[in-house]
Amino acid sequence: MNKDYMMQELRNIFESNIKALEILYALEGVKPVARIMVKEDEKDKILDFLKKKGINYSLSDFKVMKQDEDKAYSDKAIKIDAASGEKGHFFIYASRDKEKAEKAKELEKDNKHKELGILLGYPRCCSEFFENNFSEESKKQNDFTLRTLKNSDGFQFPFYTNIAVRHFDLALLSHFPCCFNCEGSIKIANIHLEAVRKYDKQSAEIIEGMLKGAVIYTETKGVFLLRYSKLENNRLYYKGIMGSKNNQIYEALKNAEHVDILSKDRIKLNDLEIKNTGIMLFS
Repeated sequence: MNKDYMMQELRNIFESNIKALEILYALEGVKPVARIMVKEDEKDKILDFLKKKGINYSLSDFKVMKQDEDKAYSDKAIKIDAASGEKGHFFIYASRDKEKAEKAKELEKDNKHKELGILLGYPRCCSEFFENNFSEESKKQNDFTLRTLKNSDGFQFPFYTNIAVRHFDLALLSHFPCCFNCEGSIKIANIHLEAVRKYDKQSAEIIEGMLKGAVIYTETKGVFLLRYSKLENNRLYYKGIMGSKNNQIYEALKNAEHVDILSKDRIKLNDLEIKNTGIMLFS
């Protein structure tokens, strides 16, 4: 592969950093199966690209419709028939191993969450975590991030497991870790980062920089990255904000000089106390 061209070619084809990285991992053989969601009217272009690169693939027998198209990253979707006239997304399962790509398709069709996770290369503990909590979380936003935080000690974690930034189209993991200190997930993320570094050192540095910092995470009111953050006791200072939504929390963060961390699910911004949220500091 042409190292200077590969990353840009992937981004051009998939128009998403996360999807481009998933296929890179499959191409490199560091991920047994890559699972990506693609728009119905873009799937032929992507399938042609995979054929050109000699990557085996399988296409889901169903489509999904995102429940919140306005979100930068939507975890909630419903299945519809592949022949439906409604526009939707297909799942593509890409692998160097044709049998694994076909197996992933069947496991997803049969809702075998744990088995699918393991086949995709996720740690067994994380695959079991997903399956054990799927029934409850799927009724809400199908977003396990706060569940992962609840299952983690404290609120300071290694940047490798920062899955919150996927809302801004960046991540080293494509699964919800069972906890933010999961050794299996950290190992996978490190392997992924080295695969990126092999082709594009600058992109690797950008990804690492974006994953480091503080995150305020809510299920329905947005995700907010606090850039260049510094923790002093339980007071968090920061010099920049990125938000998935422009709302009361975003405005409060812009106007506050710091965040007071009352607990990992409760913060205070000046006189505004925010409950049922998540505060995470990745370094």
